[in-house]
Amino acid sequence: MADIIDLMLATGARIGEILALRWEDIALDALRPNLTINGTIKTEPGKGTYRKARPKSDSSVRTVALPDFAIIMLKRRHTASPVNPIDAVFSTRNGTWQQVNNVERRWRQIRQDTGLDWVTPHTFRKTVATLISERVNAETAAHQLGHSSPAITREFYISKPAIAADVARILEDLARANPAATANTSRISRE
Repeated sequence: MADIIDLMLATGARIGEILALRWEDIALDALRPNLTINGTIKTEPGKGTYRKARPKSDSSVRTVALPDFAIIMLKRRHTASPVNPIDAVFSTRNGTWQQVNNVERRWRQIRQDTGLDWVTPHTFRKTVATLISERVNAETAAHQLGHSSPAITREFYISKPAIAADVARILEDLARANPAATANTSRISRE
């Protein structure tokens, strides 16, 4: 479970996209190690659990660079994990695809009694979007998450600050630029 969460935080991918990763989708020996998200996990009555060859949308197919902590985890996992017939990075003990619902249930059990009931797999995705948006921009966050437009990313994934940005020092420049004018304005606002 920790490796799944690490990879969600390293990529911003949906849980079904993470569970659908195959070793062939990961380039750990590339100049800049990366992975390609090109599928998702589905569970349907009569069909069971399977890997769908396309993720949620066409824009969801993407290659993302991996941060160092994910590279280390994936190299460890690749060395330690038994080979499975489906080439899954996160297969079950029986070498089959994991169900999204089962992983979500396990996460609920893990976070129980921790005070972290509000943390869901979606929370990790929102955290990635918010961080990238703050450090780069919303368009880059949208690309990382596989959205076709930053509008969806802004509306549903990027956290809005509870208070306005602290720009008091910037506004102080108004007083420095024209001390007489701000003194008159202060007097007017008191009247």
